[in-house]
Amino acid sequence: MDTAILVVDLQKCNYFKEFDTVIKNVKRLLDWGRRKGHRVIYVCDSRYPEDSIFTRLGMKKHCIRGTDDTDVVEEIAPKEGDIIVEKRMLSGFFSSELDFTLRELGIKRLIITGVAAEACVLKTTLDAFELGYDITLVEDCIGSLSQKRYEAALTIFKFLKIKTVKLNEIIS
Repeated sequence: MDTAILVVDLQKCNYFKEFDTVIKNVKRLLDWGRRKGHRVIYVCDSRYPEDSIFTRLGMKKHCIRGTDDTDVVEEIAPKEGDIIVEKRMLSGFFSSELDFTLRELGIKRLIITGVAAEACVLKTTLDAFELGYDITLVEDCIGSLSQKRYEAALTIFKFLKIKTVKLNEIIS
């Protein structure tokens, strides 16, 4: 198959109770995708304590490489055959092995999920778009702590004519 589901940053270090519905929906999507033979790739924050992104964005240190905090949330934990790609910046493609891994697997289509819509999902999606991947975003499998920022990200995706669907549309 030439399709992969990307799960962006749904890790313990990025978990907020507001994401419970997103996680439940991603679990349904992953179950469907695995039955269809789609690859599942987790794109995960894995930072060093000294990474400049913390001071540049004014964020607390989180997702520190080598800690349990970088584990994918238990409800959607990787299964045998799934791939984890570590990243240190917002985009899953920036200075990571993601593009190489996808091309080696013959992946041309990406179904993108994760958090946060306005940051890591946005940057990963824009880079995938520029690299020529066929992208589908599953709106109710993407989260943000701000409805306003979530809607702003969706506006950008729709402006670029990136396909956005609801979970029930893709799995039916």
